[in-house]
Amino acid sequence: MRVLIADSNPRRAIALSDMLASDTALDIMRPEPDMTLIEAVRMMKPDIVLVDLGMADRDALDSVLALARSKLNPPVALFVDQDDETLMRDAFDAGICSYNLIDTLPRDVKPVLRAAIALYERFQMQAQALSEAQRHLSERETIDRAKRLFMKRENTSEAAAHRWFQKRAMQEGRRMVDLCRQYIDLNTSGAGS
Repeated sequence: MRVLIADSNPRRAIALSDMLASDTALDIMRPEPDMTLIEAVRMMKPDIVLVDLGMADRDALDSVLALARSKLNPPVALFVDQDDETLMRDAFDAGICSYNLIDTLPRDVKPVLRAAIALYERFQMQAQALSEAQRHLSERETIDRAKRLFMKRENTSEAAAHRWFQKRAMQEGRRMVDLCRQYIDLNTSGAGS
């Protein structure tokens, strides 16, 4: 497991690296001091990123937010030494997949890292399913809007409108939703909808 330690406190980062390095199943990496989190992730391609292990600050969360918005977006775990509900909410909003309150890291941190990766993968699957559902709903609304417009213009039923769009889409080898978008654009430009 490739673990990137992104901690602004060099002494803490070295101590954690040394502790984790005793586990040969972990490949521990640290960014250069002048390297941004995104640059480090792009170059090192970690399986998981550990961010500011002491009290995280706004800069750390801003870096995680920028990383979450990038195409790289690996799972990020946060280890903190003080409980802070506001920080926890901000961390999850920024893209942290695992928020861990511990005084000292356990001797075997791998289960915590594996759990963070599993949570991240589950979140990614749910986000993808939500995005797909939203896309499907948007397409359904477009088709319904085009059918209503067609029904009004042609004084026909919904079934007839549906058949017309379906037949036309098949004839032109296009997706029905794309044909419906074009129909709406052609028939509402300058006229409102």
